Amino acid sequence: MRTLQLASRLPEAEEAAFAGRLLDDSAYDVLISGEDADVLKPDGSPLLKYRAGAVPESVALAAWAAMREAATMTDNRGFATGALDENEGKAVKYRPVKADGTQSKTTYAGRAVASGLVGSFDRYVRIPYCRLTAFTLAHPERFSAAMPFFRLASECFARELPDRYAAQMAYVQRTHPEWVIHGTAFTTVTVNRNWQTAVHQDAGDLRDGFGVMSVVSKGSYRGGVLVFPAYRVALDMRTGGVCLADVHEWHGNTKIVGLPGRYER
Repeated sequence: MRTLQLASRLPEAEEAAFAGRLLDDSAYDVLISGEDADVLKPDGSPLLKYRAGAVPESVALAAWAAMREAATMTDNRGFATGALDENEGKAVKYRPVKADGTQSKTTYAGRAVASGLVGSFDRYVRIPYCRLTAFTLAHPERFSAAMPFFRLASECFARELPDRYAAQMAYVQRTHPEWVIHGTAFTTVTVNRNWQTAVHQDAGDLRDGFGVMSVVSKGSYRGGVLVFPAYRVALDMRTGGVCLADVHEWHGNTKIVGLPGRYER
C-alpha cells in the first residue's frame, strides 16, 4: 500500500478561488491510480484512503444496472455543476423569481447535470418530514439489488476508518430505521452519471463522519479523476474501488473523455 504524507497546502485565499471551477490535469502533481493508498494531510489526519477492488466487479456492475437511472437531469446541485461557459471558469448560480414576485430562497445552477438520490431525504423548511426518495419509492426492487454494493462500501468504511465510522453510526443508531439503508452507516446515496463535478465542498452530510465514494464504469474513457486542488493530489477511481475522503475539503473532477454513447461512468 502506498502512503503519502503531505507537507503543505495552498493558502486559504487560494483554495477558495477554486470554488465552482472545472479542473484539468494541471490542477495536480501526484496521481494515484490502480493501487491501495493512504494520503495524509500535513497534520497527519486522513485526506483520503483508497482501496482498489474493495467491491467485487460483479457486485458493482449489478448496482450499476440497478441504480444508473436514478441519475436524472437537475440544476439543483450548486457549485458542483460548474460553469455555463467553460472559458469563464466559474460556477453560475441563480435564485428565480416566484409567481408572487418574491425571490426564491432555493439556489439553482446554470448547468443541468445527471444526478439523483436513493435512500431517504432529510426534512427541511418546505417539507418538514423525512421521506424516501422518488426513485427508491418507485423502484424498491432496484434498491434491493444494489444493497450488497452499499453494504460492502460501508464495511470498507468500518474497517479502514473505525473512528469516523463509529461517529457516523452513533447518529445512525439515533435515527429511525426506516430512514437508514439497512446494514450500513448511510441514509442516502448520491448517483452521478458522466458528470465532471466542478470544485466544491460537500454540505448536508455529517461532519464527524467521512465521505464514501465509488465508481462503476462501462466502456472506455479517460479522465474523471478526483482532484483535491489545495493539496495538488488526484485519484483515478475505477470499478470496484472504494474511496474514503474528507469531502469538506475542496474537490472536483477532471473532464471525462470518451466516444459519445460508448462509455458510462
